[in-house]
Amino acid sequence: MNTINATAWANLKKNKGRNILTGIAILLTTFLIFTITTLGSGMIRLQFEAANQLYPAYHFMYRSVSEKTAEDLSHHADIAALGLRQDTAEIILENARCHLIYLDKTGIELGKLDLEDGRFPSSGDDMAISEGMLQELGLSAKIGDTVTLSFQPLEASGLGYEQQKTFTICGILPTPEAEDDIAYYSALVSRDFVEETLREPDRLYRTMIRLQNPEDMTTNEILYKAESIARTFSIPEENLSENTAYLVANYIDPAFYTTLIGILIVVVLAGIITIYSIYYVSTMYKVQEYGKLKALGATQRQVQAIVFREGIFTAVFAVPPGIVLGMAASLSGLSFLLNSFARDDLLGNTLKDIYGNGEIALFQPWIYIFAIIMALCTTAISLLRPVHIAGRISPVEAMRYDGLGVSPGKAKSRKGYEDVSLFRLMKANLSRNKKRTLITLVSLSITGILFLGVSTILSCANPEEIAHDEILYDLDLSIYSVSGDRMRPEYDWKAIQQQNPLDGSLMLRIGNMPGVSSVISHQNTSVLLQDVYDGDSLRRTSISGIPRVLADTMEASVIEGNVTYDELLEGNKIILNKKAFIWSPDWKVGSMIRMIVQDGEKEIPMEFQVAAIADPPVSLYHYSAFMLPSSVLEEICSNNQTNSLSIAVEKEKLNPVEESLRAITDENPFLKLHTFEETKKEQEELTAFLSAVCYIFLAVLGSICIMNLINTMVNSVYVRRRELGMMQALGLSEKQLFTLFQMEGLFYTLGTLLLSLVFGSIAGFLFFRWARDTGFLSIVSFHYPFAQTLLLFLVIMIVQFGLTWILARSFRKQSIIERIKFSA
Repeated sequence: MNTINATAWANLKKNKGRNILTGIAILLTTFLIFTITTLGSGMIRLQFEAANQLYPAYHFMYRSVSEKTAEDLSHHADIAALGLRQDTAEIILENARCHLIYLDKTGIELGKLDLEDGRFPSSGDDMAISEGMLQELGLSAKIGDTVTLSFQPLEASGLGYEQQKTFTICGILPTPEAEDDIAYYSALVSRDFVEETLREPDRLYRTMIRLQNPEDMTTNEILYKAESIARTFSIPEENLSENTAYLVANYIDPAFYTTLIGILIVVVLAGIITIYSIYYVSTMYKVQEYGKLKALGATQRQVQAIVFREGIFTAVFAVPPGIVLGMAASLSGLSFLLNSFARDDLLGNTLKDIYGNGEIALFQPWIYIFAIIMALCTTAISLLRPVHIAGRISPVEAMRYDGLGVSPGKAKSRKGYEDVSLFRLMKANLSRNKKRTLITLVSLSITGILFLGVSTILSCANPEEIAHDEILYDLDLSIYSVSGDRMRPEYDWKAIQQQNPLDGSLMLRIGNMPGVSSVISHQNTSVLLQDVYDGDSLRRTSISGIPRVLADTMEASVIEGNVTYDELLEGNKIILNKKAFIWSPDWKVGSMIRMIVQDGEKEIPMEFQVAAIADPPVSLYHYSAFMLPSSVLEEICSNNQTNSLSIAVEKEKLNPVEESLRAITDENPFLKLHTFEETKKEQEELTAFLSAVCYIFLAVLGSICIMNLINTMVNSVYVRRRELGMMQALGLSEKQLFTLFQMEGLFYTLGTLLLSLVFGSIAGFLFFRWARDTGFLSIVSFHYPFAQTLLLFLVIMIVQFGLTWILARSFRKQSIIERIKFSA
């Protein structure tokens, strides 16, 4: 071991107090870097694997593609795989719909279809069918048996005349629970059957497409490529359908990586500030030691190397336990994340199975290397300034330095007082090195500001309040529709409203249930904005119809302008939801808005004047951009526009009514039931999960910064032993000494609280405004985090008083003579 390493090693053992604090800061920094990276990477990889097991593997689909266009598409350089699907015929039953579908080999692979038994259709009259579909058809058959079915061909002009054919069962498809719920079944047929049943002009395929090298692409880039290819082959934009579930799960939003990187940057900055502060403060008090090294012949570079290597040696000892703690925390954290999914959540259960079977390893070699490099880089950056200061010290300046913490070479002056008080002694000590004092305050306050900012958001995410904002009464029976899903056009709102299940008879049936005290219907009409575009298409939104009973709520939600419910009955004015400004920021009270009201298959041009701008609850506007009285919508539209029923129930009758409504939804796939209690429980689980993650992170981050406070106070007392001993010899009592320590600690405590309260409250309110405007966590109203503020105050006070007590107790162990003899 050379002289520099030997000296650095000796200093490592000599400066145990400082290096222990530094080591803890490095350990916690490493712990956070490793844990955050491991959990982020692990969840992404688990989600990717689950998506690959659960969802069809194509990226997007083109509808109504001719055989020639499909053949040309298959040769495109950007397309890795192309599967064909032809919906050939349909069997319409009273309570079910059965489709006969052809899939080529690639289509089967991309669709990830499996058989319970047998093989896929290959030729002739082969058919693969599910047990559920056989039961719905009233048949009992097995592989090798023949079944005779009546069906209608799906021709380009619509359903053709009924035909009959005998099929041979070659395979048994699984019957997913979802099929039974919606009474929607599919059977696979051969290409021969397609050619026999449909004329060539009627064979318009759905082409399932997977792109080349998608790993380096975002979801937006994939969709952009899909649109580009569609334009090349003159495929209409409305015939493009993306595989949303697969894309969302397989191609993480870049915002996720941005957030992850942002959190890591905060951790690294907190570590840098703390480690730098510890070494900076210590360096100020070790000026004479470095000066002596210079006097003995050490060069500037050698002194800098000694200080730098001492810090790196500390990191070498601190990083491994940080990694070990990070591994334990990652295992616990992943278990917590996986258990946060509901029991019936298919994705959550798949994630658990994948992890439990060991298909994905949580710990990756690159994460260990990344965490070690980041921890060492954090330490190295933190040491740059202290190393520079140590290297600049000259032997002459070091000999003149009195250990009071003022940088060598700077002129010092002290203002004298006739009467010396404890407050003036505290002020003199804090003002000796304003930079040290400021760094300590800032590092502590950063955590406080983050804590209060995050606490504000979590306080505003009140589960009961959010549930009340979404669910007007106890139960909400609504239409389940999927706008623009061309794979299931029957679920489009335009189709549903023409035979709307939420009619007068159903309302009467629900209203007559024992315990039901009120039933309110809500209307919703789809519209196209004639002057606002979504790409090349008109922007689609909706108008919410407000019933008379909610007139007061509607009027109370107005934030700009003034209009009454009765004035809107004239039919030429409308209320604008402020959230719609993302489409057209130029809208204001008095603006004229042209739109096309979609009443089933009819399109009705309308023009309304904005009478007011509102900020209504979700239960009132149902995510619509505009509001009108229900009676006005009924006059405009001939179809039933009712999209939900709000149902109030007596508490003791709630369970029987809920069971009755669930029976109704089981009968009709277009109806969904939402309950206040379920919504509240979902919000409680989400809030509890986020709170646990955020507060654990902030607690560890705060511990890093507290190391700085401990170092500052310990070094301040340590270097002033002689000064304090002399003051005690002149009459300073032990009680006064303890009070002096408390006052200095209180300065940091109160200073931290003041900065945290001022800037944390401002940050929290700004976060709330952003969350409310963007819909983050469905936040409704502002709630100041009084409990969390009190907790922050108590934690800082406990740390400060505990540290003061330990310092005073340690200080009392030395006699006044020993203190006076001390030399910094």
